[in-house]
Amino acid sequence: MARPFSFSTKKPGGNIYVQFALPNGGRTYQKSTGTSNSREAEKIAMEWLVKGDIPKRINSKNPPSTSIDKIRFFNDLRTADFDESEIQNIVKILTERKYLKTAVLTDSRGSRSVIDFLLDFWDYETSPYVKEKHSKGQSIGKHYTADYQGEIRNYWAPLLEGKCIAEITRHDVENFFVCDAAKGLAPKTINKIISALTIPMKWAFYHEMTTHNCFDGIIKCSGKSKERKILTMDMANKLMEVEWENELSKIANELAMHTGLRNGELKALTLNCIGDDVIYVTQAWGKYEKMKCCKNGEARQVPIPIPHHLTLKLRALGETNPHTKGDNALIFYSTVPDKPLEDRTLNKYLRKALKEIGYENPDEISFYSWRHFFCSRMLDYISDKRIVMALSGHKTEAMLNHYGKHLEDDRVVSLARDVMKKVFIDKHEDEQTIKDLTNKLENLENQFTQEAKIA
Repeated sequence: MARPFSFSTKKPGGNIYVQFALPNGGRTYQKSTGTSNSREAEKIAMEWLVKGDIPKRINSKNPPSTSIDKIRFFNDLRTADFDESEIQNIVKILTERKYLKTAVLTDSRGSRSVIDFLLDFWDYETSPYVKEKHSKGQSIGKHYTADYQGEIRNYWAPLLEGKCIAEITRHDVENFFVCDAAKGLAPKTINKIISALTIPMKWAFYHEMTTHNCFDGIIKCSGKSKERKILTMDMANKLMEVEWENELSKIANELAMHTGLRNGELKALTLNCIGDDVIYVTQAWGKYEKMKCCKNGEARQVPIPIPHHLTLKLRALGETNPHTKGDNALIFYSTVPDKPLEDRTLNKYLRKALKEIGYENPDEISFYSWRHFFCSRMLDYISDKRIVMALSGHKTEAMLNHYGKHLEDDRVVSLARDVMKKVFIDKHEDEQTIKDLTNKLENLENQFTQEAKIA
């Protein structure tokens, strides 16, 4: 009967090495017996074989050992062919026994570069996430996805370079809060950068591209956002009394002051949006989408507080549009056909006018400040916020469910028109007119409040 092992030496008179036969016909690596005596070497080899315990180093003080079964197992790992399910089973066993935290199979979905995945995820045209949202009737804008794609390029690409999807863990997310790139950023900005990563990783988790939940329970930054500055009524009136370098920008600012329209809504105004004493807000302008629906998906009417004054100005601008004639002519056109004025133009001449009237820090005021100005002034006279929300387009789902019917009532526009007259032109009215107007506002508001309680 053949021995289940064989001997060899590396030099005459040197230590004898043993190799054990394996069931598949192969042999173990050479292992020194620590002796040059053949009988002692055979005895040692037989003991190792019987005990199934082969030391890794024969001359170590407490030699670690490996059993024949383990040697056979490791040899099989090196030589056997495994299909994907078998590999996954091996990984699963090692993970369950806490020997592995994660493992990424070559050519698996999770082995893709995480940066490529993130950039594609926030690509509006190709994103599977965007397609999912649309297929389920949910809205998502190009500006939104482009912003998040920018956060990936600017912040996450340098930090996650070389990693694949399945490698990303909570540590990668939480590490951003203390990294150099986050220093000096506002809490709101940091939270947005975190979301640029966690939203895609949550999607990847539920689509079985990773086993790591690196999105739940992340404690984001707290802290109040920087308070927005708004002008006083006296300062706003003074601003509109001076001459501006750009008349188009002045009229745009004046309209925003009196109506609280969003930037995109104001830019999208065309001649057919201007009624006799009301503006029909039916669309908005987006940097990426161009013309699109309003932010909340609903058109609304906004009264023009000084009809003759503003209506004539707006219509005159639309009629002088050099690029488009007719109802679809943009009111606030630019030098580029079918493109409205840019924010930088609106802000540039606003701040120049603020400097002209002696405002201390013009840079703290922007075109968007008019929206806050308008809502604040309206709330000075209307205690029911629902009415202001109907005017400004600020609508939550709860508000729509409970008060949608009342917000569509024509009386909202009527009430708003009277309030706007009081806010913006009561200095031109006599005392009795102002008193009558105040009583009318109180009666209408009380009526709305009673109807809301019944509903």
